[in-house]
Amino acid sequence: MRTRKKVKMMYPFWTKMLKSSKSISVEDLHSISEFSDEHCHQKTPKKAPGRTRWYICAIVTGLLTLLQANVHVYNFTVLCMQEEQALLTKAQENGSANSNTNSTNLAENFFNYDKLEQDLLFSAAYIAPLPSTVILYFLTNRSGVKTTLMICAVISFLSTFLTPAATHYGFWFLWTARFFQGLPAAILSIVVSIVTSHWSTLPENGVYVSILAAHYQIAPLLTMPLSALMCSVGGWSSVYYTQGAITAIFIVLFAIFYTDKPSDNKFVGRAELKAIESGKSLEEKHVEKSKTPWVAIHKDTSVWAIWLTSVGGTIGFSIFLQYGPTYLNKVLHYNLSTTGWTAAIPYIFSCVARIAAQPLSANCSFLGERLAAIVSTTISQGTMAICFLVLMLIPQDWSSVGQLCYSLVIVANGLNGVGITRSAQLVCKQHLSFVYTARSFYNFTVGLLLPILVSFVAPNDTHREWTTLFLIIFCIVFVSNLIFIIFARAEAAPWTVGTAEIDDRSENDMEEQKGQKIVEKF
Repeated sequence: MRTRKKVKMMYPFWTKMLKSSKSISVEDLHSISEFSDEHCHQKTPKKAPGRTRWYICAIVTGLLTLLQANVHVYNFTVLCMQEEQALLTKAQENGSANSNTNSTNLAENFFNYDKLEQDLLFSAAYIAPLPSTVILYFLTNRSGVKTTLMICAVISFLSTFLTPAATHYGFWFLWTARFFQGLPAAILSIVVSIVTSHWSTLPENGVYVSILAAHYQIAPLLTMPLSALMCSVGGWSSVYYTQGAITAIFIVLFAIFYTDKPSDNKFVGRAELKAIESGKSLEEKHVEKSKTPWVAIHKDTSVWAIWLTSVGGTIGFSIFLQYGPTYLNKVLHYNLSTTGWTAAIPYIFSCVARIAAQPLSANCSFLGERLAAIVSTTISQGTMAICFLVLMLIPQDWSSVGQLCYSLVIVANGLNGVGITRSAQLVCKQHLSFVYTARSFYNFTVGLLLPILVSFVAPNDTHREWTTLFLIIFCIVFVSNLIFIIFARAEAAPWTVGTAEIDDRSENDMEEQKGQKIVEKF
């Protein structure tokens, strides 16, 4: 039955070939036979692809979330440390200090530091990614995502788990732990782009990259309520032990189930592998093997629009990511238990907004790709700018309005990455990982400089000082959004064409191209 079907399908092709005056070699006949066999089999009923790619997405997202959460855990636990230190100092003054405050004793040395030293601890996690971003980019291209991410994840686990001990030994030990907590953050954007290119099907690309990129919103959602709970139950040090243990679990899951290529994964069936590779160009299949046109990328105004707009959005988001708990506690006067949950709830809506908005933006055909990217980015950064403007004008006792603006800024950030990411995907194609790497570098620079700005403008955390800070951030967000509106583009850049290395293409890709070219002769 299969033979009859094959002959019937090949009849028009052989008729066309025999009418041609061109000659054909034995090697060509062999290639045609193999090519026709493959396409005959494609006519059989297709088996539904498996779900392994989604399990991989969940595991990678979980691991990225833990690595990001380990960077931010200090932002909340510093408040717990301050409270425990205040209690210890008060107890010592009253002569009633006892020996049952082990975690408080760890905090004793820490809070002998002045304001500058505490700002250095905030910045430490953002110093490490600056030199390591380029190193990890090349290491990922050479050794693959799995090896590089495993190394970074182990570093994050050890530095987080050992932070309480480092705090006990003094400032530079704690600073070193913070430094290594931040180092793995340099690879997160690279992982998002490469894992999406390798594991996502083309129709599911928007949803896949949104889920992976949502780790940035999920991380505070995990660490803030966890910190609030654990600080009241087991002290601030228990937060680091808990997050370290969860990180170790995801490292094991990642080591067992993840492979750099779907074709090497024993859990991926033939139907799912075919669905993943369907419609992808050679550059997309071998994204890590593409030659990077460094100069052309840095001359492209649309790429600079992506970078600068991302920096503006990052400043607007990071001011509350790093200092949100401090703002709620010191300026709006929320207590610690309320601060953790109050700071975390907006991230739920931010995460939902990011995952839902990416595929919606990608399918807004009536707007066009460029206009859809501009609209989503303008809604996001416009909302941020308005919220910062309101925060400048309201009196200090309007804490409910301040909380609402804080929440809207966090939610708006979920939409911020949608337009920028979509524009970057369309413009940069297979070079998205490099553009994301550079974007991470600039964003980490913001994370490094932001504590210096806050220390200079709002050293005492007063309402008036924060009003001035909000004015500065409003101007930055407004200008960066204006740049994106003017220079954003949605077409593939000229430097994305013909940059794949031929020698690194797989044999299957070469055979498929060879068969197609032979058929085209006839």
